Amino acid sequence: MGNHRTLGMTVIAMMAVVMIAACGEDEPIGGGPYPVADLEVVVEHPDRETISYRITCLGDTATITGDVDLDEQTACEALSLPEVQQRLIEGPTDEICTEQYGGPDTATITGTIDETPVDTVVDRTNGCGISDWDDLLADLLPPALGAT
Repeated sequence: MGNHRTLGMTVIAMMAVVMIAACGEDEPIGGGPYPVADLEVVVEHPDRETISYRITCLGDTATITGDVDLDEQTACEALSLPEVQQRLIEGPTDEICTEQYGGPDTATITGTIDETPVDTVVDRTNGCGISDWDDLLADLLPPALGAT
C-alpha cells in the first residue's frame, strides 16, 4: 500500500509540474502598447566619445540602458510606428535627397523588432539622413553634434 501512495504522490507532482509549465507557454511576451524590441544603438562623432545604449521594449515595459538621455516610454512608442519600423528594418529609402551635410554623426542600430532583424546605419550626409535623425528617429537617437 505504501508503494501505491508513493506512486500516486509522484504522479500528482508530475502533473502539477506539467500544468505549471503549460500555463507559462500560453502567456505571450508583451501584450501592451509597445512592440517586442531589443535594439543596440552606437552613436559616433569624431569630436566626442562613442555613445552606446540598448532600448528594450516588451509590450508593456520599456527600458533604456547606457549613457543616453532618452525617455524609454517615448522610444518604445516610436518603435510602434510603422514608418519607424520600416526605416529600421528596410534601411533608408531610395529617394531623391537634398545635397546638404549635417555632420559626421553616425548611428548604427542592430537588434530585432517583433523578431524581425534590424541592421541599419543612420548618417547625416544628406537631407534624407538629417530628416531621419532629427524627425523620424528623434525619439530613438540623441541630438546630433553636427558639423564642427
